[in-house]
Amino acid sequence: MLELRFWSFILELLLGTDIVQISRIQRNLDRFNQRFIDRIYTLTEQQDCWRRSPLPSLNPQKPSRLIPPEVVRRFAGRWAAKEAIVKALGTGWTGINYRDVSVKRLTSGAPCPNFSHSALAPLKRLDPNNCALWRLSLTHDGDYAMATAIAIIPPQ
Repeated sequence: MLELRFWSFILELLLGTDIVQISRIQRNLDRFNQRFIDRIYTLTEQQDCWRRSPLPSLNPQKPSRLIPPEVVRRFAGRWAAKEAIVKALGTGWTGINYRDVSVKRLTSGAPCPNFSHSALAPLKRLDPNNCALWRLSLTHDGDYAMATAIAIIPPQ
């Protein structure tokens, strides 16, 4: 006779979602140029957003209309992803720097959250054993970019 055992445990699920108007990111790029990019995005994120596009040297004094629309969409997607991630953490941006929550791409191409410096403390409070399984989804449609972040934390 086959005996089945069911283990019951409680998983904690963290969920965050965000939507951003791509033209809002374009306006920030027009106004602040490379200063905006450097303040918000890690070097790895910047390189990922510029992939397959020529990288101009942006002058902080000149408009950023030289940035191809697909690059602006990628920056907007990462903005939404960062927002979704900090919402999942339950902290918002309180005490967390923009570049300390980043989006990296796995070898499969899937986006994945990455945490450093000021983002590590709230993450450690939620997931002391560093066992969370994170999933991140980004999408673009028309003038909007949206992201959803989910973390599944096993019981301690």
